[in-house]
Amino acid sequence: MIRAIIIDDETDSAEVFAEFLKLKDIDVAGLGKNGKEGVELYKKHKPDVVFLDLVMPQYDGFYALEEIKKINADARVIIITAFLTDLMRKRLDNFGVEDVFEKPYSVKEIANTLKEKITT
Repeated sequence: MIRAIIIDDETDSAEVFAEFLKLKDIDVAGLGKNGKEGVELYKKHKPDVVFLDLVMPQYDGFYALEEIKKINADARVIIITAFLTDLMRKRLDNFGVEDVFEKPYSVKEIANTLKEKITT
């Protein structure tokens, strides 16, 4: 079973997404509301995949991404964000994320990414 964490300041959205993942037989080990919480959850649970929002208060997704990649350069991260500029996309290129989805996202596309990139 795939283990995941979700890092997103939109709590309701994260909880609904967690329920979707559970329907796909993915163990959601934790939900974080900012990048700092996300790094702590990553250290604690060592998930197979991290679902990460970029724009969050206090510590953003780039903070989490950088710190998680310091812990494990091969960490699998899927970005799910409502706001993505060209500059942000260029910054993401340096981190080797699995995929980027803009909200509102397609659950079918996320399921396909999980099947193709995470379960292999």
